[in-house]
Amino acid sequence: MQRYRSHLALTVWPLGALFVLELFRLGPALRGSASFALASRSGWLAQSLWTAVALALLGLYVRGWVSLQREGAGPYRTVGCRRLQQWAGAVGWALILGHLAVRWWLFASVGNQPLAHYELLRSILSHPLTLSLYLLGAGAVCLYLSQGVAASIRSAGVVRRPETSRWLEVGCTLGAAVLLLVAANILSHFAIGRAFWFGASHHLGASFESSPTESP
Repeated sequence: MQRYRSHLALTVWPLGALFVLELFRLGPALRGSASFALASRSGWLAQSLWTAVALALLGLYVRGWVSLQREGAGPYRTVGCRRLQQWAGAVGWALILGHLAVRWWLFASVGNQPLAHYELLRSILSHPLTLSLYLLGAGAVCLYLSQGVAASIRSAGVVRRPETSRWLEVGCTLGAAVLLLVAANILSHFAIGRAFWFGASHHLGASFESSPTESP
């Protein structure tokens, strides 16, 4: 399994890091539009750097899959799991790149206006089709991480016995489920103006609208 470490390092962790960091970027919206605006004042330069990093990690992801032998299950449990991993990864990256395009569209539409970004995101994600695509992408990422993290731990030689491996699969599945719930909670705030947990109503930042939102 050690020979698969490079593949897993290039394909699992970059996608997982981008997904979790994007949740952190959207997370302040749970405290209201004012918190989202304050956390999103980074401007064009930060967006450009984020785009460059995402594209570089996508290149590493592609390289990681190309380096994997075409035959066999590789580091995954079965050939079917490997195929599922490929599809889940493709859908997950489609989510990352699609949301990146949405971010650029926000800047192109209203400039560096975080409050306007917030309202436009609410408008976009309140559409059932868009929300469904985001949930599908989030589910694909979480499935990808569930299988990928388990494969990474096995490749490191931490798990050797079959019974321990089963608990590893269960633990990774539960962890991915929690991550999916976090993503769904944030999406719910944008879609219906109310999160299921730890959320504030979307109008709580209204008093902030009178303050400037442009970066100096």
